[in-house]
Amino acid sequence: MYSTLARTQRLTTSKLYATCYRATRQYSDKRRPPPSHPRDGQPAREDDWFQYDMKAPLLDAGFANVFEADPNMVSITENLTTGFRLSTGHTAYGPLLMVNNTAFTLKIPPPTEDKNGTVINPLAVLDPGALRILDVARPKPELLVVGGGANISQLSPRAKQYLTSIGLQVVMSNTRFASSTFNTLLEEGRSAALLALPCG
Repeated sequence: MYSTLARTQRLTTSKLYATCYRATRQYSDKRRPPPSHPRDGQPAREDDWFQYDMKAPLLDAGFANVFEADPNMVSITENLTTGFRLSTGHTAYGPLLMVNNTAFTLKIPPPTEDKNGTVINPLAVLDPGALRILDVARPKPELLVVGGGANISQLSPRAKQYLTSIGLQVVMSNTRFASSTFNTLLEEGRSAALLALPCG
């Protein structure tokens, strides 16, 4: 008796669900036709309605590309043996300091040799006075990327102490990697400066 009653209730419930589903399906079919597939123009399956409805419109004017490059951004497009080619089309020769989309040519001594014939990188004896612009520039950069030429070179202790005193983080690398890092930081909207020696 109990099993027969339970089976009857289950059948009744199943019929009720089926009736409700058909009624809802017919009502939905009358209200809107199947949308077109956004890729190949073919009609979408009925189970794709929700998926494609949520994707339309494909581009919302309320959103913007946060990684879109600033048209006024000055970056490095090519590393030369004696200088740098900039995105403005200009070529800067010699050591370069870039901050706030402005390029400065540094007048610092060229590489020299000590009495043992070891080449001394100019950054190793750099005077802090050559970097004063980094303290007065506005907006003030938060990071200085340093390219030591063909190889990595350490900054002079005085220059390193000065950069620490004005709150600048320093990243050391060779010039090719430094230029690439600097360009990436600019594209991400970071406030970065570049100090680099030519690769030659």
